[in-house]
Amino acid sequence: MRNWQKGMLATAVTVGLIFSSVGQVPALANSATTSTQKKISKLVVDTKTVKLKKAGTQQLNVRVQYTDKTTEDVTQQAEWTSSDSDIASVEKGLVTAVSSGKTRVKASFGGKSVSVPVEIEVISKLTADQKKLALSVGSTKQVNATATFSDKSTTDVTANAEWESDDTEIVTVTNGLVTAVGSGTAKLKVKYGGKSVSIPVEVDVVSKLDSDKKKLYLRPDTTQSVTLLATLSTKEKVDVTSKAKWTSDDAKVATVENGVVTTVGSGKTRIKATYGGKTISIPVESAVISKLEFDTKKVALKVGESKDLKVSAVYTDKAKVDITVDADWISTNSSVATVVDGKITAVKAGRTTIAATYNGKVVKIQVTVN
Repeated sequence: MRNWQKGMLATAVTVGLIFSSVGQVPALANSATTSTQKKISKLVVDTKTVKLKKAGTQQLNVRVQYTDKTTEDVTQQAEWTSSDSDIASVEKGLVTAVSSGKTRVKASFGGKSVSVPVEIEVISKLTADQKKLALSVGSTKQVNATATFSDKSTTDVTANAEWESDDTEIVTVTNGLVTAVGSGTAKLKVKYGGKSVSIPVEVDVVSKLDSDKKKLYLRPDTTQSVTLLATLSTKEKVDVTSKAKWTSDDAKVATVENGVVTTVGSGKTRIKATYGGKTISIPVESAVISKLEFDTKKVALKVGESKDLKVSAVYTDKAKVDITVDADWISTNSSVATVVDGKITAVKAGRTTIAATYNGKVVKIQVTVN
């Protein structure tokens, strides 16, 4: 088949298509007529911009616009090319998205061409649903990533994104699932479509230490347990008594192991607990007897009666210890009443004072015998 060349004339002998020896555009003839071939003004595509997500397609149509303002669809006849087929391919106007990026597709026909910009999943922003993480060792947390595209649409890209941790001894991450494996700080990074976002992570990072005892008063050869609580950056409180490092400023006064404080000698010291970079100090004093105390305020007996009187040592830690058998007892008037290890026996009518002495402390009580 032969085409008309620009400027050539065609003569129709009968109704039909007549072609010149050289040219691009066929002329349509009716009987014995002569016409001049139409001149192409430009090519026009029905879409100004193509925006697709991966594997998406869009059909473009191109029309020839002649100088006489008439148009003709040449989508199938035009030559279509992509400036970067790794991003988008095109065949007979059908654009197929291959990978993220920008390119242009071009349609050529009759010495004219027109191009259309193509954007494939061009990400304007990548975000994570967690700005920062605070975890305890052994715990997990799912982080999701969302891509915002240039057309303002969004897509969850958690499973397709690239996730990494800058310290896998502290945290690991797989498809957004973060696992805390050791205490400390690390950073997670998620990448997708040329964008990335970082997420700081704290594992067992202690913001504060507290103990259930603010001060200790201990009697000789006794023990007392201290519970240590760590407040994490998650606001969670964790018992770290057995994990902390415990020390005593003076082991001659008191020792400590895993929070159990044992008195060794009299005096004052401080025990310290360290965990997660924080330290707490607790003063310790040997508990001393502040006073002696009877179990009754007064005693009244008849001749021949007896009564068991108990005496306790009250320590500075408020503890009371029965020292009845250890105390020294005396009656100021044994002819009225006698006392042995706290047992008072009325002898004759009258009054006397019973005194109990222990470690330098004395307590007295009046006894009346009728």
